[in-house]
Parts: sequence; structure tokens; C-alpha cells
Amino acid sequence: MATEYKPMRSDIFTVLVRRYEAAIMDAQLKIDLINEQPQLIPEHVDVTGEIDKLLKVIASNKDRLAVLRQDYGTN
Repeated sequence: MATEYKPMRSDIFTVLVRRYEAAIMDAQLKIDLINEQPQLIPEHVDVTGEIDKLLKVIASNKDRLAVLRQDYGTN
């Protein structure tokens, strides 16, 4: 049996959407900067590890957006 959720207040919904979208955009920008200007990261830093962390941020926030929209959104 599927659980049905009540729609969320539109102001709270909007703030959460913007929070998740901002986190995604921030992580994407950082990945772009690493790709375009590798000198921004000191040599001792694990570049692939840093990108992996940023991809996890993107995935997590995309999942949150999907759940928010699917279960609580009419907005």
C-alpha cells in the first residue's frame, strides 16, 4: 500500500527546492573549475576523490528533489 502525503506549504516547498538546486549548482561549478583550472587544487589533493565527493552531493540532492516533488509537491 502506497503512502500518501499531504502537499507541503508552498513557501517551505520552494525553499527546499532552491536549497537542493543551489547545492547541485555549487557542486557542478566546482567540478567544472577542477576540470578547467586544475592548478586550483594543490598536487597533494586526490582530484578524483574530490570529484567523487561532489558527485555524491549532486546525486543526493537530485534524489531529495525527486522525493520532495513526488511525495509532497503540487508546486
